[in-house]
Amino acid sequence: MPFIIKKYVVFLLSASFSYLLFSCEEKKKNEVVQKYNGPQMTMDNLSVMFSDSGKTTVKFTTARQMKLQNEDDIYPKAVYVTFFDKYGVEYSSLRGDSGRYFKTEGLYKVMGNVFFFNRLQQQSLATDLLYWSPVKKRIYTDLKFIIKTPKEELRGVGMEADQDFTHYTMRRAKGTFDVDSLSSSAESAVDTTSN
Repeated sequence: MPFIIKKYVVFLLSASFSYLLFSCEEKKKNEVVQKYNGPQMTMDNLSVMFSDSGKTTVKFTTARQMKLQNEDDIYPKAVYVTFFDKYGVEYSSLRGDSGRYFKTEGLYKVMGNVFFFNRLQQQSLATDLLYWSPVKKRIYTDLKFIIKTPKEELRGVGMEADQDFTHYTMRRAKGTFDVDSLSSSAESAVDTTSN
């Protein structure tokens, strides 16, 4: 009889172990594996220099960078972009509360209290959102903006400019405009309204 009891105990133990093993496997099958969507890497006190022919053309700095899975970058703290001329002299600067870099488009998005200043022409741009393309060397916004020069204050919705902010195109603009001079030649003084 002791042999039968031992056989019975072994059978019960193996049946219990099989049940536990099967139930653990069942739990694993039902568990959904969540993919990590957070940053792959975080960097503090980032400073990046862009150069052309060995000369620094742009300096990008921020207190924090987070690189995402798709290789986009998020800058949750203030971003500063400084533009240099061919002699290495700073001529323009851009600042925003935060930013993002879209790798597939090669495009930076600067957000919150954006301020762009061209020191050479003493003109500034203020908006809430500005895109900067280092490849095309252009900046643009589709939101409200204010451009101030020594002689003008212009407001509008939507604008585009060279990255050095020397030439710009505005949409839906209003403000005070300064006209340098009008030609006084006979050809340009013809009155076409009386016809």
